[in-house]
Amino acid sequence: MKHQLRNIPLLKKVLWVDSVLGGGTALAGLFLYPVLAGFLGLPANLIIIIASVTLAYALLALSLARKSTPPVLPLRILIGANWIWAVISVVLLFLYFNEATIFGAIFLILQVLVVGGLAYQEGRHVVLS
Repeated sequence: MKHQLRNIPLLKKVLWVDSVLGGGTALAGLFLYPVLAGFLGLPANLIIIIASVTLAYALLALSLARKSTPPVLPLRILIGANWIWAVISVVLLFLYFNEATIFGAIFLILQVLVVGGLAYQEGRHVVLS
């Protein structure tokens, strides 16, 4: 089974969005976790873990976005990892929803929607040939 990419210019825009959103979230979490822990009502360790994972995704998305044609295998890894992280985010939402502040609950919900949305949008550009 061989995969090929379609609409590479749009795919690259989605990858840039993935890298910017992920990078911003990661840097905020890594540098501001003591403040965010209180504001979001989430444990500081959880914020650091989310930020670290998000940074890894953002760096991979950035490396793919910078290529004229992103290689299919790393792109498929990013898409699969995003889907896995979206599922993990659903679990985190259920585990921490009651102790989170309203802002923390919104953050956890957005985490699921954004990561799942990015996985879906990126996946639309990889087709079987």
